Amino acid sequence: MKRPALGKGIAALIPEVPPPRRGGPSEIPVSEIRPSPLQPRRQFSQESLAALAASIREHGVLQPVIVTRAPEGGYHLVAGERRWRAAREAGLERIPAVVRETSGDLEMLTVALIENLQREDLTPLEEARAFHHLRADLGLSQEEIARRVGRDRSTVANSLRLLHLPLEIQELVETGALSAGHARALAGVADHGRQLELARRCVREGWSVREVERRSSEPHRRRTPKPVDPETAAAAERLSLSLGARVEIVRGRRGGQLRIHFRDEQELIRLFRSLTREKQ
Repeated sequence: MKRPALGKGIAALIPEVPPPRRGGPSEIPVSEIRPSPLQPRRQFSQESLAALAASIREHGVLQPVIVTRAPEGGYHLVAGERRWRAAREAGLERIPAVVRETSGDLEMLTVALIENLQREDLTPLEEARAFHHLRADLGLSQEEIARRVGRDRSTVANSLRLLHLPLEIQELVETGALSAGHARALAGVADHGRQLELARRCVREGWSVREVERRSSEPHRRRTPKPVDPETAAAAERLSLSLGARVEIVRGRRGGQLRIHFRDEQELIRLFRSLTREKQ
């Protein structure tokens, strides 16, 4: 009996790992997958990830992630970053994945956005930033965005308005201190100072969305500043010229304050030496 030749070398005895199949799920090394820079979701609860990792250790990954081939090698996640993170935390070496050919950033972001919207995994601001990226960077109109993600155009428009809120209010929404409904009501207020005032009171006093809407529609009476008497204004101007810095004289019922403004540390040192008559 003729013995089989080993002309192909030892590699012939080692079965090759088949490349990931396009369309159907395949097992891909977790280490070869990287998060997509276009992923709209930014916040991942560590408690939720730990619970999912425990479930994956017990039952495995039940739903494959979606990836696309990266130009530099390996894969970029299109959808399923939470599952991928939990699988990595669970110590899995491979994860079921569907390799998908995408036509570029637009399709990648749209797929990731739709999956997160269907799962209601995005915060209101993550959703708004994703819509903004589709509009500003990829050139889609609000109507096109709404059609691609299956939302009303008014929903997309109201979401985008949240990005015009002051950063302090955006942070309150991100942390859950304010809901998306509260934020949308505040977005209808034209004055940023008024928005901040209402947002802080809303958190402090536990207003409902309807209460914020009611307060937002009330006419806002701005306090007119008290007129500064000419002698005080002249004294402040003279001090400003003498010190080479902006000076304010603020009078109260009893006494008041003398405020000297400085731009940086060097100017503070100069003012200190001038006031204490130290030599430069």
